[in-house]
Amino acid sequence: DPNIYTVSAYNDNGQSTHVGNASRVLRSDFFPGLGWMMNKRLWQELEPKWPDAYWDDWMRNPENRLDRITIRPEISRTFHFGEEGGASVNQFGASQSAIHLNTQPIK
Repeated sequence: DPNIYTVSAYNDNGQSTHVGNASRVLRSDFFPGLGWMMNKRLWQELEPKWPDAYWDDWMRNPENRLDRITIRPEISRTFHFGEEGGASVNQFGASQSAIHLNTQPIK
């Protein structure tokens, strides 16, 4: 589907109070920057202009996203553990530590 930008295993709004259906996946116009993948076609499009830093913000730019969507689960399948170092300095807080991680097998 050419309308899909990325697929993510992470939900930025996945706190326990906001989620409940482990089988539900959603289309979003927000690129999460955590636990994601892209297909080869998109990599071939973006790789020649890939930035040296702040690639997650760069991926959110409308001129790169081109109104394409990210598929993400309602309940995260991965979590952010980077409390220190790199680009994640001071970004791990109450909202990140409260993300509910899926524990149910999906059939």
